[in-house]
Amino acid sequence: MDLAYEGESKGLLSPELCEELTYELKDAIEWAAQWPTLGDAEDAGYTMSVGYTEGMGTHHVMLNNFSMDDPGFDIDDPYFPGTRIDGVFDHERPEFLMYGGEDRESELVGFAWFVRAPTDSPPEGFSGDNDWWHRHHSMCFRTSEFRIMGEDLSDDACEERGGTNVNLENYWMVHAWVERPWLTFDDVFTNHHPCLHEDGPEEDLEAECWGESTEHVGHDI
Repeated sequence: MDLAYEGESKGLLSPELCEELTYELKDAIEWAAQWPTLGDAEDAGYTMSVGYTEGMGTHHVMLNNFSMDDPGFDIDDPYFPGTRIDGVFDHERPEFLMYGGEDRESELVGFAWFVRAPTDSPPEGFSGDNDWWHRHHSMCFRTSEFRIMGEDLSDDACEERGGTNVNLENYWMVHAWVERPWLTFDDVFTNHHPCLHEDGPEEDLEAECWGESTEHVGHDI
C-alpha cells in the first residue's frame, strides 16, 4: 500500500457508484476482447514488458515506435512519447494487458493501468475510492526490448542482468481482475491473483486458490 492511502480503508460503494464502476470495467473488457490470447496481442504489435510472473501473469504494452534507446530518453525523468503511457487515465484502455503464460495460446487474465502523476497524489482513476494505485519506484529495464529485469536493484546488479535502472516514482499502476473466470470477488483491484501460480495458471475451477479471493457462483450473471 502506498503511503498516499495511509489511514484510509476500502468499503462498499453506493449503488450509483457501483453502476458507474461496472460500466467502466465493462468498457475495458469489451475493448481488450480484440486480443483474447497472447498471440493475438503480439501479432497486433504488443510487446511483453514483463514475463510471466506468479500472481500477475505477463504485462504486454503497445509501444508503437517508441524506444528507450532514443537519445532523448531520460532515465531519471522518463516520458514515453508515441505510447499511451502518459498522464491521462482512460478507463476503457488499460496500458497493459496481462496473460496467463508466455505461449501464444495463453489467455487474457487481467489488466493494468499505468499513469503519470505526482508522487504524493495518485490518479483520480475509477469511480469510487477502491482503486488503490501503487508505484514501482525503480525498475531495471533491458532498454532495447522494454523488458523489465528486476525492481529496486542497485545499478551494478541491474547492469549484471543486462539492464539500466529507470526512475518510475512518478508513475502509478493499478490492476483489475475482471476478466472471467479471473474476476476477484472481494476486491477487483487487488495486486495479485492467487490462481496464477509460479508454474502457470490454475485450470481446475474447483481448486482451493479460487476460494481465496474469488467466488465462481454468479460469475456468469
